[in-house]
Amino acid sequence: MKKVNFVISMIAVFILLFTGCGTSSKLPEGFTEEQVKEQTIQDIQLASTEGYEAWKNRFQEEMQSGLTEASFDSFLSLLEEKGEFKEYGKCAFVGQEQDGNKYAACIMIVEYENGSLQYTVGYDEDMNLVQFVVK
Repeated sequence: MKKVNFVISMIAVFILLFTGCGTSSKLPEGFTEEQVKEQTIQDIQLASTEGYEAWKNRFQEEMQSGLTEASFDSFLSLLEEKGEFKEYGKCAFVGQEQDGNKYAACIMIVEYENGSLQYTVGYDEDMNLVQFVVK
């Protein structure tokens, strides 16, 4: 149930940030695929190994109050089920410009011993996390 709540809350954040009256493109000016992919890998590693506070501190300051340790624990439980990390797989990129702000996201498949997970990780122009969805 905690996993479902975490996913639902992060999907809501994604919808708010990446829909509406903004214009959509592959990646907005100021972002590169390499930069977004590297940061996504770093944030997945950080979330997997460094704990809740380190993960929480990667988010935009105004978003941090909406994060809970319980939702993070759901992520850790999911990781435990999947077993040992094997490799980072394919990734796709999406960008959004909305209300003068630019956002970029990477959708990455990560392979584990007992299956794979899809991460959708989004960033603002300062490369702060604005989204971290795992399914």
